[in-house]
Amino acid sequence: MAQLPVRQPEWIATAPLVVQRERRVFAAPAAVWKHIADHETWPEWFVALKRVQVTGAAEGVGGQRVVSVPGATIGELFTAWDPNERFAFAVISGPRLLAALAESVVIEPNDDGCTVTYTQGIEPARRFGWFWRLSSKRMSKLLGNALDALAARAEAEPAPD
Repeated sequence: MAQLPVRQPEWIATAPLVVQRERRVFAAPAAVWKHIADHETWPEWFVALKRVQVTGAAEGVGGQRVVSVPGATIGELFTAWDPNERFAFAVISGPRLLAALAESVVIEPNDDGCTVTYTQGIEPARRFGWFWRLSSKRMSKLLGNALDALAARAEAEPAPD
């Protein structure tokens, strides 16, 4: 497993490869955040993840978790933690196919709920750009499916009084 540099959320937009999906959610930002902050339940709505285990602080910048995906275990470090607004992490250990990876979830309120934007910034390891370019469509589909499932969970909850 390779040790990777910590990329801050601002880096994501300028990464060599960016995958982004957006979803309107008819629920309050707090209802979405509840699921973002509940790390161990991510595999229930983000099916590409097999397991999520918090290994450091569960909340806040500097917290850490380990995510299992088919064929890899990935260490993550939280780089943004703004309840009901933004969550981001950098991959700090992972497969040698990566030089760097960071992800961000932004929750923006609107008149009837919120819009959730999930963005991945990827810097492929040398000689693996082709792999990530080929995988980007599948990754986009997985993000879209995850946001649909996240929206369904948040929308199923009763609105706060």
